[in-house]
Amino acid sequence: MRHQGSRFGAGSLPDTVPIPCYDLSDGAGEPPPVRNVLPTDDLNANESTDSEGAIERILTDFQTHTLAELKGGFAQLIYLASLRDYSTGRYHHYGLESRYDPALVDRALHQCHIQVFEDLIAIPLEDQTRGLLSFFESLREDRRRLVKTWQELRSFQVLPPEGCLPMARKLFDNNLEIMLRVLRETDLWELLHEPHGYSDDLP
Repeated sequence: MRHQGSRFGAGSLPDTVPIPCYDLSDGAGEPPPVRNVLPTDDLNANESTDSEGAIERILTDFQTHTLAELKGGFAQLIYLASLRDYSTGRYHHYGLESRYDPALVDRALHQCHIQVFEDLIAIPLEDQTRGLLSFFESLREDRRRLVKTWQELRSFQVLPPEGCLPMARKLFDNNLEIMLRVLRETDLWELLHEPHGYSDDLP
């Protein structure tokens, strides 16, 4: 599939440029620490190492038994955002919290949310559009009604993880606006599913 010069309708959909969700200018080469939900005075080096090990186990558990069942970046992103309490910003997953420290579950799910978000905005816009279309079709609702509702309510604005750089959030919002406009104003439902078609063949 060719991504350069892809055309949807009369306009062009440029490939996205990978933009980090977080400011890495501190030189550490890693996102800034996730919210410290454990009292720092009680964390010595061994406890910190144990916590990181537990977070890795939680991530593996979640990715293997939950996230792997969700097909596509949009389904995963929407699910992760739904686990976040919009009043406190903390993540809750009752299955995980029954087996692990809820504070560590919160940190692990936040990290996972960051990764899924960054992976999604890094792929070409045409592929994002296909992914959004696949997500809509999985809902078994009228696709044009879904597009109209997303455009009017703009609920996609709550999907990025906490702490995103304004540029990353703006890129995500702008991409969604373009994709929704394409899916509403052009008849591309079938063409986007054509596995051997080229983007240059789109009207």
